[in-house]
Amino acid sequence: RGGNRVACRTRLADNSVVANCASCGAPLRIDRDRGILLCNHCGNQQELPWIAERVVLGSETTSLCPSCDAPLSASRLEGLPVLCCSRCFGMLIDMNRFAAVIDAVRVLEERPFSTLPPRRQNPNDRVVNCPRCHAPMLSHLYGGHGNIVIDTCERCQVNWLDSGELRRTAIAPDGRRRA
Repeated sequence: RGGNRVACRTRLADNSVVANCASCGAPLRIDRDRGILLCNHCGNQQELPWIAERVVLGSETTSLCPSCDAPLSASRLEGLPVLCCSRCFGMLIDMNRFAAVIDAVRVLEERPFSTLPPRRQNPNDRVVNCPRCHAPMLSHLYGGHGNIVIDTCERCQVNWLDSGELRRTAIAPDGRRRA
């Protein structure tokens, strides 16, 4: 799997704008040599999101990210199709592939964490519109591991995960299947 990870990293080009700087709001670019996100405006450096090394971004779609309004890209994560935002790394995952995507990410992790920090939001803290049908999504606690809030569109049969939530689910205590 390690070779796969390197192949995925090369698919996200250097100098791609992938997020906004937490200090000044200017676009960040990927500096692959140093493994960071870099702001050319103020010089701020941020850690490259974990998922950026594992997702293969494809072409942009007409669906917009419900978090930052950037176009979602038709992407692959361990060969599974997902829509991923190249700016904030949120993901739209079909419900019929959701468990398979989580299992694929668990395989990439070396070990689960013994504890997780508290979740960052509660259900209904915000309203997220479905990138496909634009109707409000149902915000709820995910019933699996990770103690996260996910947004679901029953009509389109998709789940939205904000950046970091997929990994949080994969590394949660007892989140792995036992052999």
